[in-house]
Amino acid sequence: MRHKLRYIMPMLVPLLVFLNPTLSFSQPSPPSQPESGPGGYDYLHATVTGYGPYWAEDHFQENSYEYFIFEPADPTPAAAPVVLFIHGWLAYRPEAYLEWIEHIVKKGYTVVWIRYDSSVVGFRIFADHAMETWKDALNRLDKNWLEPHVRPEKNELGEIKTAIIGHSMGGFLSTILAARAADIRNGMPRPYAIVAVEPGGLGWIPKENLDQIDPATKLVIVVGDQDTVVCKWTAVVIWKHTRQIPDENRVLLLVQSDDRGSPAQISNHYFPNTNGFRDTAAVDARDFYITYKLSVGALNCSFHGTDCEYALGNGSSEQVFMGEWSDGRQVRPMIRVEDPRRLETTCTDPRPGPGR
Repeated sequence: MRHKLRYIMPMLVPLLVFLNPTLSFSQPSPPSQPESGPGGYDYLHATVTGYGPYWAEDHFQENSYEYFIFEPADPTPAAAPVVLFIHGWLAYRPEAYLEWIEHIVKKGYTVVWIRYDSSVVGFRIFADHAMETWKDALNRLDKNWLEPHVRPEKNELGEIKTAIIGHSMGGFLSTILAARAADIRNGMPRPYAIVAVEPGGLGWIPKENLDQIDPATKLVIVVGDQDTVVCKWTAVVIWKHTRQIPDENRVLLLVQSDDRGSPAQISNHYFPNTNGFRDTAAVDARDFYITYKLSVGALNCSFHGTDCEYALGNGSSEQVFMGEWSDGRQVRPMIRVEDPRRLETTCTDPRPGPGR
């Protein structure tokens, strides 16, 4: 009988756990939002005011030219830099990124969310739609005094201070618009910063001349180790064609997945969405320590000269740190990619995927 117990007792353990849930072994939870820093909740503004939908001039109710404006309030500033937010393919509503957008706004920036497509075709003209819509939004903010908007902040030359943030196809489009802005005939201000998260779409959208992007631009590119929707090839091509930007002003970061807790911190294609679409969670540490931190860090660095170590720290602890699980273990940090060639073999399919 004693020998039999050696086999029976292990079988009783899961039964006891089932009967008494207090005996179960819980997984650690992800880090909460930090108190301070570019990803923290030390907000300058308590609320966000949203306006829209609007459409670019002569394109009323054409959804490929639709946009919304989100402005800081409580207190409402007299002026603020303006951030263009470009969504992923098929992510047709700003709600897909709303918490990310609101985080940026409450840190002191106006955000313009634009829609550049309304169907699964027309890839070659997405940049044209985005450019025209972006210009209309800036004109509305700057010159339409019949609406109570926060006015765009300008530099000493009278140019509107802008930056561009994009996810998926929007990440690639952000670099294209920045390149086009170098030509004054296109009528766009040159962005101070670009944050391209999991950029995709190369092979469908012409890359244009990315070497025309202003060398003073701050460039942050982010890829995920378990992004199976878009190829890291797009990020590598962006990196190779922006050599005019000195390395101290640009960085390519690889996000490592970590599944030792619950919800798992998986760097799939959809984690930048804040509505939980095809993901393990809606808003969690991946937002606080990646999209929130890197985007606001790049903005603060570009417009105020602060928090540069978070966005462009060249692998500094502030930049790659992902917080700690509830048991005190650190979440796997991001990796600053020194040699982008290591990413080129991760996939060869240039087709974009839905990025909502």
